[in-house]
Amino acid sequence: MSISEALRIARQVIGDEADALRRLADELGTVFEAVVQTILTDCDQLVVSGLGKSGNIARKIAATLTSTGTPAVFMHPVDALHGDLGIVTPRNGLMAFTRSGNTDEILRLVTHFRRLGGPVIGVTQARESRLAELSNHLVRLPDVPEAGPLNLAPTTSCMLMLAFGDALAMALLASRGFRKEDFAQFHPEGTLGRRLLLRAGDVMHAGAALPLVDADATFDQLVVSMTTKQLGLALITERDGRLLGVFTDGDLRRVFERVSDPHKITAREAHRGSRRTSSEPAVTHSSVSASHPAVDCLRMMMESRITSLVVADDAGRPVGLLRLLDLLNAGLG
Repeated sequence: MSISEALRIARQVIGDEADALRRLADELGTVFEAVVQTILTDCDQLVVSGLGKSGNIARKIAATLTSTGTPAVFMHPVDALHGDLGIVTPRNGLMAFTRSGNTDEILRLVTHFRRLGGPVIGVTQARESRLAELSNHLVRLPDVPEAGPLNLAPTTSCMLMLAFGDALAMALLASRGFRKEDFAQFHPEGTLGRRLLLRAGDVMHAGAALPLVDADATFDQLVVSMTTKQLGLALITERDGRLLGVFTDGDLRRVFERVSDPHKITAREAHRGSRRTSSEPAVTHSSVSASHPAVDCLRMMMESRITSLVVADDAGRPVGLLRLLDLLNAGLG
């Protein structure tokens, strides 16, 4: 077979599947609406099943439903008949996928499920089938040939099942008022989850790692704290614990440039003598709360061109330190 012939076949397969999908969209109607309503009102969890390629699609649909607010679990039809039906209650619904509507393993699962569970939703291309007789709701997918030269391998039928499952999941998502924040709760380690869920308190350095120095401490004690805590700065505090200011490596350099004998001054005096001049860029953000979104902290640092933020309580007492590197390592960059 020539390369040009392979390209023709590929384009034909995609075109045939696209036509089938358009037909599916046009034919969705009252049955689809009834399925959505049934799942919303009668099902605490969906059991999704299929055999062979239909089973692979069913497994993916169950995962999509679960991650978008509709609890679902994939159940292999054979395993179901050997113990897995033990999870089924009257508040479980079953969504069964089979192209022919007469797959023996699926029909046996449906038969036994009807004794234990709730509504049965059949999804098939067959106009007349045993599945139609056993289902509370029957979704008839367009009865079109499989794409490809032999009309044998499950191609278009799987595409239709997958598209139906995605459409159902998104319709349920909208009906439940599911938000991106809800999605993040189910995907805490994904990019979106980290961006929406991670707070300053989750990433900050705290406790014994915090380089706190009393304002009345000596300059030498200030330098020792900066060195031993290895965060590149110290947090100078008043006697009541409130933050006086942040003392960085740059501040240390300015003190040595401006003070003849730094060893004779206090941390307070070092802080006062190290302030930036009017010609140097001002720092517009200095502290946040522990509940502040970490992604906003990253934005603040980038906008202000700073590498750290103090995390403080309501009284202005530092409880943590957040560094730019920590946020980037957390996958927020």
